[in-house]
Amino acid sequence: MSRPWKELTSLLVVFAVLCLSLPTSPATAGWVSTRATVEGPQARLVSVLEREDVARALEAYGVDRAEAVRRVAGLTDAEAQRALDEWDRLPAAGNGVGVVIAAVLFIFIVLLITDILGFTNVFPFVKKSVR
Repeated sequence: MSRPWKELTSLLVVFAVLCLSLPTSPATAGWVSTRATVEGPQARLVSVLEREDVARALEAYGVDRAEAVRRVAGLTDAEAQRALDEWDRLPAAGNGVGVVIAAVLFIFIVLLITDILGFTNVFPFVKKSVR
């Protein structure tokens, strides 16, 4: 592969990584009344998390009760309400198989592309051009 193509590919990869690291939206703040905080969906979700059977189930999955309460405090009202609405269908923890499969597939594709472009020599089934 010629030098200009390698430089162009490198610049495109750097640009893509920089674009991924940019924030997607600015943070906004607003006033929250005491009544909304005390009676809101987050408070109801925290009360559900404080039940003893839920706390035991969370501990069985290795989740600390205080950490769960901190995460619920970070939810918006809409997210907390959605979690309350779907409480029976929400799993306490995921198994992560989909994430592992996606990561392996992503790494395979990246290595395949770099092998095709001639940067690496990982896969024997990729035909190399003679220089």
